[in-house]
Amino acid sequence: MSALDAVLPWLEWGIPVVLAIVLHETAHGCAAFFLGDTTARDSGRLSLNPLRHVDPVGTILFPLILFFSGTPFMFGWAKPVPVDFRRLKNPKKDMVWVALAGPVMNFCLALGSFAVLSVCKNIFHFLPSDVFLRLLLNMIVFNFSIMTFNLIPVLPMDGGRIVTGLLPLPWAIRFAKTERYGFGIIALLLIFLPVLGNYIGRDFDFISRLLAFAVQKMFVFFAGFFGLTQGDGVMSVGFFQLLVILLIILVLFGRGKLPALAEDLGKSVSSFKKGLSEDKEKEPEPEAKQNDTDPSKDA
Repeated sequence: MSALDAVLPWLEWGIPVVLAIVLHETAHGCAAFFLGDTTARDSGRLSLNPLRHVDPVGTILFPLILFFSGTPFMFGWAKPVPVDFRRLKNPKKDMVWVALAGPVMNFCLALGSFAVLSVCKNIFHFLPSDVFLRLLLNMIVFNFSIMTFNLIPVLPMDGGRIVTGLLPLPWAIRFAKTERYGFGIIALLLIFLPVLGNYIGRDFDFISRLLAFAVQKMFVFFAGFFGLTQGDGVMSVGFFQLLVILLIILVLFGRGKLPALAEDLGKSVSSFKKGLSEDKEKEPEPEAKQNDTDPSKDA
């Protein structure tokens, strides 16, 4: 076995993992910067340098523990990008967008890999080399995995931040107090329960199996969507049709048509509701009531 053969398996997973984690964290920082908080930029975290985002526990220790525990679902996390929510334009609402930015970036990376495979198969009618094919497949699987894992509604995960931003303020304050127990809850569900189950001969690894099931379903759906499989019940579109749809959306957005359409739609709905209210106010009184007040009857 040559040195290249020994290195390739590590690159096939290493490149997707590094890209997914670094761009995930950078997306958080960029969203916060766009919404008014410069903390990530000031601390040098708006960087594509992987070393700035490595977390000893989440990036190294936690994945190794999961690997040796035999869990079917591999994931981890990077050093969280610092965000001062008080500096956001609208802290409670903008918290949701900052938290969503990371998972959305992973979703886009997975779809981008699907698009590359779709172009190769449906336009050029060939598949990439085995190494590049495995790299793209690993990119899809890992990005879907890290997206799904981060959307778990437990603080300090992105899903927990989203829940905090969506809850009414009194409930959000109570939920935010659970952050101190967040990593303990995650470790209990994903490490200690599975290990205990293996020890006593029971399957307690239901969380990672649920996450793996979600990733598998997303993989199958989008593989069919991009015309890579003939899955049953999957709406498949050709790559050219998808490209035309995206171009139309971009052209409309670039010319300001989409915001205008949304504004017109909102005005139409408001006018419709106002018209209904006015019709209700002008509605004549019932005939029986009118007869009771008719002056001719008194005569």
